[in-house]
Amino acid sequence: MNDQHHSPAMPLTITTRDGRALRVRHLVAADAGLLERMFYRLSPESIYRRFFIAAEHASPELVHKSAQRLAAINPRREAALVALADEQGQEEAIAVARFACLPHQPQAAEASILVRDDYQGTGVGRQLLELLLEEARAANIERLIFLTHADNTAMIRLATGLGLPFHGRHADGLYEIQLLLQPQARPVFEFIGTA
Repeated sequence: MNDQHHSPAMPLTITTRDGRALRVRHLVAADAGLLERMFYRLSPESIYRRFFIAAEHASPELVHKSAQRLAAINPRREAALVALADEQGQEEAIAVARFACLPHQPQAAEASILVRDDYQGTGVGRQLLELLLEEARAANIERLIFLTHADNTAMIRLATGLGLPFHGRHADGLYEIQLLLQPQARPVFEFIGTA
C-alpha cells in the first residue's frame, strides 16, 4: 500500500432506502467505544456470521480488547470506514467496512463489512462497500478478499452484485469471494472540504 495517509476529512452523508441520513468517515482509535456499543446491538446470528464465534463466548473483556484492536488502524496497510447515526443525542456506529493488506501480497487485501441488524437491508452495506472500493483502488489494491459462511446469502449477494469481476470458491462451509478491482479515481474523501 502506498505511504500517503488519507486524512479523516469532513464526513460524507449517505441515505438509507427509508430516508435515514448517516455520516461516513474513517474509523480512528478513539472509536473503540463506538465499536463496543455496536457489538452489543448485534444479534447472535450477526456476531457469528462476522466474527465466527458464538455470542455467548464473547466475554466483556474479549469485546473490549477486540474493539480497541479493530479501531487501531495502521494507515500504511489498512483502512476502515464507519457509518454513524445520532440516536438519543449520541453518535452510534451503524456499519463498518474495512480492508487490511495481506503481508506478502500488498496488492491483495482481506475485507469485511458489518451492518447493525436494525439497518440491514436498507442499502447501507452497498453504499459503504462502494466507498471502501474507492479507498482500495487509491491504495493500488487489485483484489479484495471476503470470507463468509457459505449460507450468508446477503453478504454473498452484496459482494458479487457490485458489477465487478470476481472469483468465488467454497471450502469447509465457508465461501471466499475475490473481487477484482480496476484502477479508478482517487477516493472521494480527498476532495471533501477542500473548496
